[in-house]
Amino acid sequence: MHNLDMTVHPQWENRFSEMQMAIIAKSLLELATHSAVLSEMSDLDLYVRDFMSAIDGGDPSSIEDALLTLYIRLHNAGSQYSPSEKEILKKRNAYLCHPGGLSPLIMAEKFIRPESTVADLGAGNGLQGLLLQRICPHLKTLQIELSSELIRIGKIFQEALGISSGYIEWIHDDIVNVSIESADFVYIYRPAKPLDSGKELYKAIARKLSVGNKSLVIFSVADCLATFLDKRFSVFYTDGHLTCFVKNCNGF
Repeated sequence: MHNLDMTVHPQWENRFSEMQMAIIAKSLLELATHSAVLSEMSDLDLYVRDFMSAIDGGDPSSIEDALLTLYIRLHNAGSQYSPSEKEILKKRNAYLCHPGGLSPLIMAEKFIRPESTVADLGAGNGLQGLLLQRICPHLKTLQIELSSELIRIGKIFQEALGISSGYIEWIHDDIVNVSIESADFVYIYRPAKPLDSGKELYKAIARKLSVGNKSLVIFSVADCLATFLDKRFSVFYTDGHLTCFVKNCNGF
């Protein structure tokens, strides 16, 4: 098992962010200028122009704002659900697709290795998982998503970024039906309100995460998992937006 150093250093994010942000910016621009993506999102030219203008202007805050705006637009592409998918969302007391932000992607590099399997629970169009493959290439990304339309867009994104099918597995299903035992890194953005049926979803996810005795790191955005995880899980980082857990196993 991996001997991960879970110590949180004051400059943890900043040590890697310049290189990673360059990879993210390049990847987003590749998507936004690809013909197949443009055929789905004809307004992307505006976002690209704003980003390039910000770069020409040289103001770091403006560049960051323009990049985030482009990221959010791409992240929202394909946010549609069929009537049957909407029924499952309603049953789960679930949220629709929300962008998790760039900071979790930057911070994940420390914990994803070439041999890692990453699972994104509620992947949307898979942008986060695809960017993670670009930032820190790894064995497999499991993109688990309920919306067939979001997966359709995600496959277009994958092709536009030139990521081989061997590295991405798209799983069109409810999270509760999918095995994630192979994962050693899990990304999740608050999939449901932690009330009533939403609690049952978190309990089901927590049970899945508890299976097995292998190293596991969880990045949970807008976290609701903490109260449902067993005692083997501990928080090693939180900033109010992102909460990170490690599963403490023998030999970890």
